[in-house]
Amino acid sequence: MHSPPRPVTVKDQQDWKIPPCISNWKNPKGYTIPLDKRLAADGRGLQDVQINDNFAKLSEALYVAEQKAREAVAMRSKVQKEMLLKEKERKEQELRALAQKARSERTGVAPPAAIPVQSERSNMDDADMADDYEQPRERER
Repeated sequence: MHSPPRPVTVKDQQDWKIPPCISNWKNPKGYTIPLDKRLAADGRGLQDVQINDNFAKLSEALYVAEQKAREAVAMRSKVQKEMLLKEKERKEQELRALAQKARSERTGVAPPAAIPVQSERSNMDDADMADDYEQPRERER
């Protein structure tokens, strides 16, 4: 099945020879080369670093976008706090009015003049407000 082995010639040896790896890290004898010597031999330290103009434009655009995003978040949180404060104040006014009404019903005394509450009703004209104040009085009678 197999032919008899033949002797290896010099040409065959050269064809099969794999050259050693040429590297910054090892020299032909296999010694490890220190980092500072590798970098000195490489020549990279002699070159000037060049920064592309587009990098400056990109970093500026990112900075501006970050500032706008921060402002938007701050504005959003401010508006949300104001809305929560208004809602809390409105609920507090409603509870005060309810407590006042309960006190007046308990004592049987006529309710004092209604205190105007600042809300959406503040935009109405006087005639509409007068109707609103007359309706609760009719309910009490």
